[in-house]
Amino acid sequence: LIILIEMFRYCLQTAILLYVTAISYAAKSPFYFGHVYTIPYSSNATEALAAVQLASDTINNISLLNNYNVILTSTLKAQCQKSVKSQLDAFIAFATASPTKLTAIGGGCPAATESTAALSSYFNLLQISYDTGAISLSNTNVIRTYPSDKRLIDIITSVAKYYGWKKIHLITQDEAVFTDVSVLMKQAVNSSEAIIQSIDTQISDIFPVETRIFVLNMYPLIARRVLCYAAQQNAAGLDPSHYYVQYVWITLGWYPQQWWTRAVTPDSQYTDTFSVCSDAALQAMLHWSLAINHRPQPLDTTGKTDVNYTSAQFQKLIAGSNTSDYFFQTSIAPFAYDAVFALAFAVKSVDKMNINPNASNFTTYLRNEMLKLNFTGVSGPVTFDSNGTRIQTSLQVLTYRNYVGSVICGTASSTGYFERVAIGTVSNGEFKYISCESNQTVWGSLVPPDGSRTTGLTVVALPLFIIYAILTSLGILFALFCALFNIINHNHKIVRLTSPNLNYVIILGVSLMLFSIYLYSISSSDFTVQTIVGMIRLWTQAVGFSLCFGMILAKVWRVFYIFHNPSATKKTPPKDWQLFLFVMVLVAIDIIYLIVAQLLDDYSAKKSLDLETSNARDENYVLTTNYYVEIRGNKEKIWKTLLYVFKALVQGIAFGLAIATRKVHIRVLNDAKEISAIIYTTTVLLLISVVGLFVLSGKYLNAFAGVFSMCLMIVCYVVLFFLFIPKMWIFYKDPKGESIFERSNSVSGSGDQNDSIKLKKMEKRVKELEASLTEHEKNKINRKPSNSPSTPPASPKEKAVFEDEIKMPELPSSPTKKVSFAGEEEAGHNKCGVYSGD
Repeated sequence: LIILIEMFRYCLQTAILLYVTAISYAAKSPFYFGHVYTIPYSSNATEALAAVQLASDTINNISLLNNYNVILTSTLKAQCQKSVKSQLDAFIAFATASPTKLTAIGGGCPAATESTAALSSYFNLLQISYDTGAISLSNTNVIRTYPSDKRLIDIITSVAKYYGWKKIHLITQDEAVFTDVSVLMKQAVNSSEAIIQSIDTQISDIFPVETRIFVLNMYPLIARRVLCYAAQQNAAGLDPSHYYVQYVWITLGWYPQQWWTRAVTPDSQYTDTFSVCSDAALQAMLHWSLAINHRPQPLDTTGKTDVNYTSAQFQKLIAGSNTSDYFFQTSIAPFAYDAVFALAFAVKSVDKMNINPNASNFTTYLRNEMLKLNFTGVSGPVTFDSNGTRIQTSLQVLTYRNYVGSVICGTASSTGYFERVAIGTVSNGEFKYISCESNQTVWGSLVPPDGSRTTGLTVVALPLFIIYAILTSLGILFALFCALFNIINHNHKIVRLTSPNLNYVIILGVSLMLFSIYLYSISSSDFTVQTIVGMIRLWTQAVGFSLCFGMILAKVWRVFYIFHNPSATKKTPPKDWQLFLFVMVLVAIDIIYLIVAQLLDDYSAKKSLDLETSNARDENYVLTTNYYVEIRGNKEKIWKTLLYVFKALVQGIAFGLAIATRKVHIRVLNDAKEISAIIYTTTVLLLISVVGLFVLSGKYLNAFAGVFSMCLMIVCYVVLFFLFIPKMWIFYKDPKGESIFERSNSVSGSGDQNDSIKLKKMEKRVKELEASLTEHEKNKINRKPSNSPSTPPASPKEKAVFEDEIKMPELPSSPTKKVSFAGEEEAGHNKCGVYSGD
């Protein structure tokens, strides 16, 4: 009895409710609208139809409108083609069919929507699209609950900026919805583009060699075929200039779940090689790639909305047990549902104005009120801009991730699975990772390069610098040792004969040249720093060379002056200060020349392409382009060649004088062999340096620095070795200098044993002459003045000769010439033909 009573009560309540609803429904006017769907994928089309019907039922059930019931009167399934006559005829029949419709919900395919948008205005229909972001529709009367594809450009530019990608390649399908995006994208980022109608055997040119980031701006079917071609090329290894496995593919986020599989994206209409790739092969190509989604996402799937259902409830009603995040990433059902509610909210606002639906301007009022809407739908916040396009501020970036036995952001799988997951958002032009995502979780290691040539500042290779630094330091230490040897033994007879003061200049010149080698290791991108370093390097080389070889020339010239055609009337040999002055003149010539060259030829720091390290490929098969900053002028090679010619002239004169003094028998003074060896070596190295200047300078940093530094270092070592080691050896063998004036066996020959005896006799005779001269001078002073003509006084010139030239007896200048140390009888006086050395 109780059960029967409860059943009766329930039936009565239901009957009353139905009666009231029927009366209310009958009292309201019908507001008819049509539905046009042109969705490429049947699953999306089915969901969209269900969402539209659910929205109209819900609006009527909750009595959102006081005076109207929204009624879906007809549907039209249009082909995804533009301006097809049969399709246009079908839409005209749809628009004119009874009952009269004031709005048309839908238009998913952009090509079809563009055609229907023009006809909608003609038939005074307000069209509300829920699945096209075509940029071309921004200037039409179409209201869209789907954001404009312009937002894709915002995502691309933000992601490229974040990851440092400066070059992106677009592969665009030749349809307006995609080409419009590519036009704006090429303006926003540095990108190239390949337009494709479909994928055929002429596909190879769509992958530029030096590109790694590709945006697949196309429908999923064409994207699948592009990936198939890349997978085949990568597997075959037929194209070594490409590196497909390291490519980053950026797909559109609205592609359906598992779109790369043949089950979701069937390509049975194709029978060519680009349709035979397995799902696993394409999945491998997509691993570590990205997807960009400009579709709005619900902020809280369980949060309250203005459309009766939460996002989660709506998903359950439409998708049933499918609770995946993919639903809001790929399904257009939420946008279709919100489109019907946007229409209802606008009708409600116009109804309050008491505008007659039959008025010709009713749809104008309806559109204006729709632009003012601001409500929360199942797809998220819904507002429109002045063009009727939905405003979307938060954009989404996703990655294709393969979970294989690893934990990534709390997700793991022992068997492994592949899916597309959100990793970040773009807001106000800035990309940010969400939750625990990072470069490590998204890329696994380093961010993939964009294929642009990597550029960098080349410096001298560390091993090369270490080797030269050690050798240069040893050279400077040896130069200091030579200087110390000069200082300690400055007053020793052997050292004094080698002109120690002049040796300091040679050591200074060698040290400056060695120091300049250190400066080759300094490579800076700062032009001011590099200009200073380059100037110091150039000047120390030039000045050091002149100090070194200028002084060698001066020394050998003085020896030549003393021993070439010796006579009693010859002037006093040049003093040290005069030789210093000569070397300073050479240095001044260098300084003036360098100043003129730098003023006339704009000597400054400039970038030079380093061909030695450029055009190689790194671990990602990306070409490298390296520069180094060097100090040079526009006609540097000409100026340096003239400078080398001047240096060669100095060397040539020194070499000639060394040959002329090769028979001087005082071994300490005879540097002919050593100087000849120095000139021989330096000339060869100078030629190598000139060749290196023309072939390597400005192109190969390490090669030029290595060759030039090696030549300069060898020159310095040769100078120090040949000028100082023989003197040190003589000093070691004859520390007291007793055999200085003996003939050098290397000059006179070992068979001439009588020369030594003759030399001793000459020395003894010279001492007797000195004693006789001293006695003669004493007698002359003590003797009273006499007018006798038989003993005339010595002239001042003769006296100077006697006083100056007997201080240091010398060997004959040549074994084939005889110089009489007994003197000649002239005006009753003996005259000694003796010449001093250093």
